[in-house]
Amino acid sequence: MNIADIIAEFGAYYLKNGQNLARIVKMLNAPSTTDSVLTSIITDETQWRAAQATIGRVLQPFQKTWTPIDALKFVPVVINQFKMKVDSEEYPDDLEATWLGFLTGDGLDRKTWPFIRWYVEVMLLPKAKEDYELYEVYKGVYQAPVNGQPGAAGTAMDGLRKAINDQVTAGRITPIVTGAPDADNKVFVEQVEFFVDRVNANYQHIPMQLCMSQSLERRFLKGYRALYGKDTDYKGSNGSVDFSNTSIIGLPSMAGANKIWMTPKSNAIHLGKRTQNQNTMQIESIDRKVKLFSDWSRGVGFVIPEIVFTNDQDLV
Repeated sequence: MNIADIIAEFGAYYLKNGQNLARIVKMLNAPSTTDSVLTSIITDETQWRAAQATIGRVLQPFQKTWTPIDALKFVPVVINQFKMKVDSEEYPDDLEATWLGFLTGDGLDRKTWPFIRWYVEVMLLPKAKEDYELYEVYKGVYQAPVNGQPGAAGTAMDGLRKAINDQVTAGRITPIVTGAPDADNKVFVEQVEFFVDRVNANYQHIPMQLCMSQSLERRFLKGYRALYGKDTDYKGSNGSVDFSNTSIIGLPSMAGANKIWMTPKSNAIHLGKRTQNQNTMQIESIDRKVKLFSDWSRGVGFVIPEIVFTNDQDLV
């Protein structure tokens, strides 16, 4: 841990002056929102497999001659899970002769000191969930780690952006051409309405969430007010696109992205293995060092790529 600034400001000693946990403050963590738009499947499989059944036209005018048209076809569906982990270690004794000394304890087993519980519940677990949201679930591109070296942010799994773009490259998703979000909020609202109008007609009535960055969500709401707010019965969009079953959700994971996308929730899959470990840590005392670790698996993808609707942005 780095407490050099605390020592420099408050001194290398502990004085009991009423300090407590309430005086240790931190910035808010980004909530793990993206999982809410996905269908969760808990499975031990590291590679989840399914088959999509397709068939072309079957109905035709009657004649006595045998004239079959299109054959039934099965297309494989594969979604991978990726194992990820948290490793941390600290020497709680470093706190003893500092302003933070109230976090230490009297027992020999350092893992029972108040510091450890605070560190796990307030810092480690919330930060792991934030890292998953901001770096992995949407923007992640898996890279095998180099032995003995920590992996870089955004390399623990393949995220939703890659899942979408891979299927665009494969020709199974055809982007709806909207261009980049216009600088004028009112025009951006019209771009979103244009996008929704061009969704496959068979899915126009299906409730879907249109996913975008939180900044684009705010721009849509402001643009809607500017575009339609002069009506005497204006009540705001309430986060929905008029005359559709499409609601808009801003995702922390999509910060900085121009992509927008949606699909029926049942088509967007979120795999998990040992997911209970996201809320707990294994804690071990080794001499006077405390080591903390946890691990679990996650994976995201789509069952039927053809019913994932996205624009022509952020395709790389």
